[in-house]
Amino acid sequence: MTNGGSDPRTVIDPTTGRPILLAPRRQQRPMHTGPQASASACPFCQGQEAETPPEVDAIRDAGTAADAPGWTARAFPNKYPANRHHEVIAEGRAHREQPCDLTIAELHASLALCRVRIAALEAQPGIACAFLFKNVGALAGASIAHNHSQVLGLPALPPRLQLELRQAAALPRCPWCATLATAEAESRLVHRSARHAVIAPEPPKLPHETWLLPTNCDDDFLTTDLDSLAEALHALFTAVAYGLGRPAFNVWLHRAPGARFHWHFELQPRTGQLAGLELGGDMYINALPAATSAARLRAGLAAARATAR
Repeated sequence: MTNGGSDPRTVIDPTTGRPILLAPRRQQRPMHTGPQASASACPFCQGQEAETPPEVDAIRDAGTAADAPGWTARAFPNKYPANRHHEVIAEGRAHREQPCDLTIAELHASLALCRVRIAALEAQPGIACAFLFKNVGALAGASIAHNHSQVLGLPALPPRLQLELRQAAALPRCPWCATLATAEAESRLVHRSARHAVIAPEPPKLPHETWLLPTNCDDDFLTTDLDSLAEALHALFTAVAYGLGRPAFNVWLHRAPGARFHWHFELQPRTGQLAGLELGGDMYINALPAATSAARLRAGLAAARATAR
């Protein structure tokens, strides 16, 4: 480390044992979203490659050079990292701010690059889990509007994933298989592709919580069928955009490297607020049934497809 107290570091909350990532340099991030958005050029657009650290990998046209235009998905170190292993994957050649506006082919390229970067990070000493997530919109914590995902190399599974592993091991049946098995009969199924499904979980923690998961419990994210996954992910993003009015949202990947675990994406629209019980007790209050949410998302997906005809 070279910047003393400004370098990111991980500390442990002595009251819970949970890790906290301290990253003072993130205060310097330029804001390209929200009411204080900068009018300067988007640093994640093609032609602005010099505004980011040098790329570590990309899906790009044959014959195009690194750190130059010609890419569909581009990975580079985060300029304002939360820890020492923090990467960004910029997605799509055009400046688009909702992932539903990416084509399925662009999502396919982004997912392929995400898998490469996850594998590369997890091959490094001291990294137990590469955590993939996406923030969309200022309310969801995004400082750059251009579609992008992020990957953090972590020395241990996040506490939530550790809890899910323990809970799954204590149950007689995989809980993700169980909720998937009844989703269609309970009107919680939003979309099904060849090998993946989009569902409203039962019970949902917060309004419009939505999951994407493989229909095969033993599926591996690093080898899953990308055609099916890209189609399902596009359907998820489209359903949220058209069903909920293009809200800000967060989406993250839950997987446990080296463990038997039904990997899945979780998407949470930022249509409400976390209040005292959620923040203070790590418990949730939700008044919206899963089937009601799923019906709204299915209607949004149907409306988008009708518009596209």
